Amino acid sequence: MDKEDKKYQLLDNRIVCKYGDKCYQKNPTHHEKYKHPQKRKTPRSPQQTPKKLKTDKVEPSKVDSDAEDYSIDDDSNTSSESIPKETNAKVNHDVSDSDPDDDSESNHSETEDNSNKMEETSNIQEENTVDSDKQENLEDIKTKNGTDSDDSKDTKDKTYSNKEKEWNSVIKDKFLVDMPPDFFQFWDFCEKQAPKCPSEALSKVGIFLVGPYDVLAGKFSKVDKPPEDYLIHWRYYRDPPELQTVLRSDDANGYHIGYFRDAPDKTPVLLVSNAPQKNGILTPMGGNIFAAVNLYLEDLKKSGNPFRKMAVGGIQAALTKEAQRLGIDLSRKTKAIVAREKKIVTRSFNKIGLCVPYNKKSQVGYRELAQTNKELEANLNKLDQAKTKAEQDKCFSDLQPVFTYTSIASDECDFGTGIELGWNIISHGTDRLNATAGRFLASNYRLFNMEAFAKIAEAHMKNRRKGNKLSII
Repeated sequence: MDKEDKKYQLLDNRIVCKYGDKCYQKNPTHHEKYKHPQKRKTPRSPQQTPKKLKTDKVEPSKVDSDAEDYSIDDDSNTSSESIPKETNAKVNHDVSDSDPDDDSESNHSETEDNSNKMEETSNIQEENTVDSDKQENLEDIKTKNGTDSDDSKDTKDKTYSNKEKEWNSVIKDKFLVDMPPDFFQFWDFCEKQAPKCPSEALSKVGIFLVGPYDVLAGKFSKVDKPPEDYLIHWRYYRDPPELQTVLRSDDANGYHIGYFRDAPDKTPVLLVSNAPQKNGILTPMGGNIFAAVNLYLEDLKKSGNPFRKMAVGGIQAALTKEAQRLGIDLSRKTKAIVAREKKIVTRSFNKIGLCVPYNKKSQVGYRELAQTNKELEANLNKLDQAKTKAEQDKCFSDLQPVFTYTSIASDECDFGTGIELGWNIISHGTDRLNATAGRFLASNYRLFNMEAFAKIAEAHMKNRRKGNKLSII
């Protein structure tokens, strides 16, 4: 440490930030508490080789077929030059890959000793400050993104009968989410069509009521399962945590329909359909279950088998009449769905659009992945096709920059990036990254205070089942 550094230490008694002049924090409170002196690098000797970036190679011992131990270090030595253009625009710090300055003097001054102690202490305090800054940024992006806007009200604000409240309490306990009023109204409609077995009221057109409807049907009355089992009840292979299946078909493609919500404590804005044996695309099916079934019937009239087409007319007429009586919109796109479109930050593999808290002014909450959808899909395809361990290791090496930059994004409050990556892994269909998807989804949902989605992601990725027999009863 030279005289200028010593003088700096004496004149400025703030704690030394471990990132120095490369610190990315812009919070005034942080700068009042920490100082950011410029660090000097020790010249590298001719024999000294530079440290390799962690993104250059994946150690075979660190990788297995499920990437169980394939984790990213938060303080990985990733230089800003290696970060893609769109990512680098928001990454304002790196961790120096040089060793700390060595002092050639045999006797350190008392001032320098105190400075070193202060810096060690600041490393611990800095971590706490970063966590508090993350929380401040989260509250900021939630407020400015309007996540508490009127078009996404909590289901508790709706009017329910005592019986519906009782059902919703059980559903919330088992599935961690509430169901909207139209969910119960549709059950009433099915009871009129098939009083003895409402769950099979639509069996003539090939669909059945499942998932939370099994609570209303009394099928869980004598079932005692671990909490995580209920979270995978009728959860299909490519379903993201936001999707709660309520209707299944009897076809081989696993076609099903479910409510899709952008936050676990908000009313779902739309329903979607998916056929996992075909792909991971989620198709919008209106803003309520009446609209979803009506759209299904319309599609069935165009391409369904002749015997089922015969049953469409009567069911559709009854459904339309009930919807009119209740004042329910049967259109594919409601005003709420159109409003949601404006909040989408990116289109992932499943095409439905990711909506997460995002501050457009500060651009905090989401950043693009390190690879385009096309590039990521190609690398995931290669991973699926890899037959030898050497081939798999090469694929993991190609994917590692994506994992690394996603971890950096999470560290800098762009939590939506980790959710997008998890979505893409699920939608793609590869079964070699289940643990990786689970970690990214769970950690970033929790950073967004979406604990229910985090638990669903963990349960699903630990027991991700293929096929169409997905009941736990």
